[in-house]
Amino acid sequence: MNPRAVILLLCAFGCVSDAFHRIAMQRHRQRKLPHARHLWASRKHIRRKFGVTAAAAPQSGGSSTNSAPSEAIEPLFNAYETQFYGPCLVGNQPFTLQFDTGSSDLWIPNANCTTCAKTCDNSVFQAAKSKSFVANGTAFKITYGIGEVSGVLATDTVSIGQISIKNQGFGLVSQTDTCSSFDGVLGLAYPAVALTRQKPPFYQMIEQKLVDQPIFSFHLKSNTTDGGSLILGGSNSSLYHGSLTHVNVTEQKLWKFTMDYIGFPSRKCRRCNGCNAIMDSGTSLLVGPTEDITQLNRKIGAKYNTTNGLWEVQCARIKYLPVLELGIAGKKFHVRPQEYIIAYEDNVCITGFMDLAGINFWIIGDVFFREHYLLFDVEQNRIGIAVAK
Repeated sequence: MNPRAVILLLCAFGCVSDAFHRIAMQRHRQRKLPHARHLWASRKHIRRKFGVTAAAAPQSGGSSTNSAPSEAIEPLFNAYETQFYGPCLVGNQPFTLQFDTGSSDLWIPNANCTTCAKTCDNSVFQAAKSKSFVANGTAFKITYGIGEVSGVLATDTVSIGQISIKNQGFGLVSQTDTCSSFDGVLGLAYPAVALTRQKPPFYQMIEQKLVDQPIFSFHLKSNTTDGGSLILGGSNSSLYHGSLTHVNVTEQKLWKFTMDYIGFPSRKCRRCNGCNAIMDSGTSLLVGPTEDITQLNRKIGAKYNTTNGLWEVQCARIKYLPVLELGIAGKKFHVRPQEYIIAYEDNVCITGFMDLAGINFWIIGDVFFREHYLLFDVEQNRIGIAVAK
């Protein structure tokens, strides 16, 4: 690994390693929410992010109601170890950010965002405390299909580990209609989809020669206090088995690629023959077209709950469920049921397969990331994948 590559720990507690420079993470306190409302917030977040409508409920023959939980302010999708985020300084003020390959903007809450500070309990930016802050004053608004965040643009020094980006443009959010357990978002997708029209931070790192290589990589973990790492400017072959399989990016906006298929070979279920997919660290689940997701869920005996729009399985059955297989670049990659089934409170287990009406592509989220090492190559426009250690 390159000596100047910075590794961000995405974990709950401080971790020590002689091999790398690591930054200890602090988690927000976990908000206590009924599981149905919590997962509905996740669905709403993904709809907003990709600008699509909610999926219609499949016909299940059940007697439960089809009403959805309230659309009031809710956390997006962080509790129960399903979301990964890390620390960052903006103007020498600390924030926790979601490092998101599914967007390109950097934004944090501003001090005048009452909802952010009082309702969401997020850290807020105070311009008077920064010596390097420069006001821009240009208004911005990011609309996600339903809902939005809005505020003004500014520039300041942004520090991630030992990397300090000078004159980084970002959004200061003064109005939002939803809460996040993390304070803001740092997008890692291509500049073409930056809605604030500011150069994304990783591209600033490259331009300011703050990283040795134009690559970054994720090594996420589950069932451990060490949530893993994000490596900026390098990779670490000791964190994965064998060699990387590379797949080319098909559109330099999001990290879009062609997926050969997805399914359960042991149950003769194969969906998506050569379809578009997006590798998205900011989405917790595997998201796809309604018909395909319905078939995957039915093949493992999941039952659709029309009250919350989720597919549920009996928790005791997890060890008997089949391994999910994804075909990418001619190679087979697997996800165990212990990763694609998520256990919630009250002995409720839901599948990591979510459908959204109106999309004809797949979103490959952290369900896949937790089993694989992912490298994102900005220069060669490709994604590297290997089985994680």
